[in-house]
Amino acid sequence: MEVYLLDTNHLIPFLREKDTNRAVLLAKLSALPPESHVCVATASLAELEVGCASKATGRVEAQAEIRSVITANRFDVLSFTQHTAAEYGAIKAVLMRQYNRADRAKAAKWPEGWTKPPHGERLGADELDVIIVSHAIERNMVLVTTDGMDRIMDALKAAGIHVRPENWLDS
Repeated sequence: MEVYLLDTNHLIPFLREKDTNRAVLLAKLSALPPESHVCVATASLAELEVGCASKATGRVEAQAEIRSVITANRFDVLSFTQHTAAEYGAIKAVLMRQYNRADRAKAAKWPEGWTKPPHGERLGADELDVIIVSHAIERNMVLVTTDGMDRIMDALKAAGIHVRPENWLDS
């Protein structure tokens, strides 16, 4: 049985009726074997909540729509647990070593500001990306995302940690 973890970028089309990707994702869901599970991390819900809270009006309705999409599509919501925390710690430590965080006093606190020596290429991910990847690794799920997170994936692969990314919107 395959278990999938939807990144936030695969949840957003479900919330936009006119988004052409919505039909693609609904078709993909209906084509999955019945024993497959599709999950959403609470970190993705947090990202969606930012959108809800940013609205001048309609926050309650937007929150209800998110819950409706999760219920209608039978997505399982994954909480951040002590097991997720262990994976998160291991993953972030790998990234810190590769992205010049050895001297914590002088380096950026958050992954968005991390650069890799010697050329200073940015990690290109944020804290919630690291948390979402932690969920995928913890439970050996396929991470369904349009964001390749190439630098995270490369750093983890070099450390012997493998993520199984899949893009359901890639034709």
